[in-house]
Amino acid sequence: MSLPKRYVLVIAEKPRAAAKIAEALGAGSKLTIGGIPVWIGRFRGRDFVIAPTAGHLFTLHTDEKGFPVFNYSWGPRWVYEPGSKHLAKFYDALRRLSPNAEHYINACDYDIEGSVIGYNIIRHLGDVTRASRVKFSALTKEDIRKAFEDPQPLDWGNIESGLARHVLDWIWGINVSRALTRIYQKLSGERATLSAGRVQSPTLIELVERYVEREAFVPTPLFTVSVKVLCGGKEFTLTNGFDPFRRQEDARRLAKVLRSKKLVVKSAEKRVVSLAPPPPFNLTELQLEAARVFGYSPARTLEIAEELYLRSLISYPRTNSEKIPPTVDNSQILQRLTGLPEVGAYASELLRRGLLVPREGPGEDPAHPAIHPTGYLPTRELGREESNVYELVVRRYLASFYPSSTVEELVYTIVEPETGTEFRLAGRRVVSQEWLRVYHYRKVTALELPALRTGEEVPVTSVEVVKLYTRPPPLYTKATILRWMESVNIGTEATRAEIIEKLFERGYVRGSSINATELGLEVAQILGTLFKEITEVELTRELERKLREIAFGKVRRESVIEEAVSKLRPKLEEVKRVLSDSEAEELKRRLGLSAGLRCRVCGRDSVGEEDGVPLCQLHLRAYRNLKEAYAAWREGTGVGFEEYLETLSRLPKLGRLVKEVVAYLRNSVR
Repeated sequence: MSLPKRYVLVIAEKPRAAAKIAEALGAGSKLTIGGIPVWIGRFRGRDFVIAPTAGHLFTLHTDEKGFPVFNYSWGPRWVYEPGSKHLAKFYDALRRLSPNAEHYINACDYDIEGSVIGYNIIRHLGDVTRASRVKFSALTKEDIRKAFEDPQPLDWGNIESGLARHVLDWIWGINVSRALTRIYQKLSGERATLSAGRVQSPTLIELVERYVEREAFVPTPLFTVSVKVLCGGKEFTLTNGFDPFRRQEDARRLAKVLRSKKLVVKSAEKRVVSLAPPPPFNLTELQLEAARVFGYSPARTLEIAEELYLRSLISYPRTNSEKIPPTVDNSQILQRLTGLPEVGAYASELLRRGLLVPREGPGEDPAHPAIHPTGYLPTRELGREESNVYELVVRRYLASFYPSSTVEELVYTIVEPETGTEFRLAGRRVVSQEWLRVYHYRKVTALELPALRTGEEVPVTSVEVVKLYTRPPPLYTKATILRWMESVNIGTEATRAEIIEKLFERGYVRGSSINATELGLEVAQILGTLFKEITEVELTRELERKLREIAFGKVRRESVIEEAVSKLRPKLEEVKRVLSDSEAEELKRRLGLSAGLRCRVCGRDSVGEEDGVPLCQLHLRAYRNLKEAYAAWREGTGVGFEEYLETLSRLPKLGRLVKEVVAYLRNSVR
């Protein structure tokens, strides 16, 4: 089989996507060009050649050294990026196919990245004046054929926004990374290539801040009482209706009043609570739920979801939407899902009951619907991880059609008559399971309570004074830092997981509960001090807003890039002057470090003295927290300072930085 003389060249984002498109369009002839598979066929009276790429074939580059640098051009990735040599054969195949194409169709994923991938190939190897765009949200025969029956003009909004994003990320990354590398080498004397990024840097700073906040945290004691009562022949623990006490004596006084007493039922409130079904997943919610249920990282969940998409089992996963539009034939999908083991019965039930309208969530995406099963069933056994994510998507989709579940809650307010101190005793039972039956990853724990009357006395069986400690915020996980990125609106649903993984690859952070490394601490300090104005969340978020406005034609790509350069250039030139004019000691001073002084606790450069003790930035924070917390300890327990330090040293969850300060102070006293 040879190529037609003239044809429509269809560009797919991956070889497997190209194969799906070829199958849907009936392009049964296949040949290889330089090892790359190409499919040939006719559709609607025209010859088609379907050829894949493997993601971005073009990248930004410059021949200029140093920084600041704002001159760039697009070139083949395999030439300019290490590790991209495999792209040369895709580039060569498309270069050979493009001259004989009478028309070009960008059939890459319908998102900003897919739009830029296809556009750059057509722009550099073909002709954008003879190009169209097709949009499909699932790699099913029906969706693909429908898209090719009605090709649209190139999606210039996505293209312009995507080009701007690439330029912004490039100028940010190359300039700040080069400057950061120079600064680190001057400070440490070590040669290391470091990286920074427009979204990566504020994310790192947030991770480091949370890590330091936790490691420099000093718990303070609080005191409460634990009360058990006898109701209906069973013992129950009451929930306190008051805040813990700061002073141990106050808790002891209340415990003395409660012992050997009978409490009185003040009120009983019974209510039925409606639990609405969850909407179908968008990508972030799928990543968070897969992390909660299975422990998968956001990056791994996206990888699995993309595999399921390429196998036509689920719709396009890189979406913000939690809505299924009317154009999706839910009845047909449910009919096909009846053939699935375990969950097929739920699909049958929905069809029988006529429940065909899913619940929607607030998330919207003009390009794609919420993630949902296509109705195509697996043709081979799925791997364990694939099976888990597929079932998660299917069950969530099915659950969204069901009515709300109902739960009956019973809450007793119980008081101590003399002081009026209130407690709660709460129970619940599920009245109607509905969607909870399907989506068993969410559970309601039942607790049956005996019937109690208002005014009835309940005997106290035990009272204990309990010492509590204040807790620091938890360390981030990959899932929760992804949630933070979404909440402050930096990055995109397609890039956040990749950025998180990059911080691990660079050696800035580690651990499932994310800890900062020494390198991460140093990089964050440099970025947060010398580059503060251009690494803050607010600026990154503002640029994200403008990138979205480009997509909707509200602002021009050039104006957004010019504005970004105007913010970057003066800061970079200022840092360059500092590097040119300063020795290492002057650079340290600009970072707030005291020349010649070392932290007594760890030996790092000191940022100053506290009570005559030179301390680094980290241990200074821990030392100040330690002094501030002592006031609460003295008020609550009456301990002296030495006893306070000894008690803290025995607390198993005391932050590392505080432990080190405590050890230094105790050794100094000796």
